[in-house]
Amino acid sequence: MEKETKNHKITDCTLYWCNLHEPNQYSDKYQVNATNLSGSDTKALKKLGLTVHDGKEKGKPEMGLYVVAKAMRPVAVVDSQKNTIEDTSNIGNGSKGNVFISAFDYDHATGGKGVGCGLQSVQLTELVEYSPVAMFEEVKGGYVQAATATTTSDEDPFKDV
Repeated sequence: MEKETKNHKITDCTLYWCNLHEPNQYSDKYQVNATNLSGSDTKALKKLGLTVHDGKEKGKPEMGLYVVAKAMRPVAVVDSQKNTIEDTSNIGNGSKGNVFISAFDYDHATGGKGVGCGLQSVQLTELVEYSPVAMFEEVKGGYVQAATATTTSDEDPFKDV
């Protein structure tokens, strides 16, 4: 028996934990948290049977109401003009966009059953660039790496090669 799938486009949400360039290390899936859901999106997702999480209850009030959408394979990611974004590794927390999901029933032989939130595609409308050092500030009087010597020359080092 084929499982019924229901689709929904979440609009104008905030993206957190974007693992769109490689699978998440814990779930081994591509995923994104679609956060700060509007009232109409929240209502539609609940009607599909999806669990809508409350960031306040999870100690993350900045996330508001949210869902975690996952996929087993890479998904299409496009910009505001529907141009494909090839390198998605720089999409950071707080980016904005639209997320197309599918809600599907699952019933595992091990006893788990419910409604899953499948990630279909993402449209990025505002980029907050991820940087692994962005969370740091300069520390006055702290350690500073010594400058490395560089050679500057107008001569072409490859002319005799």
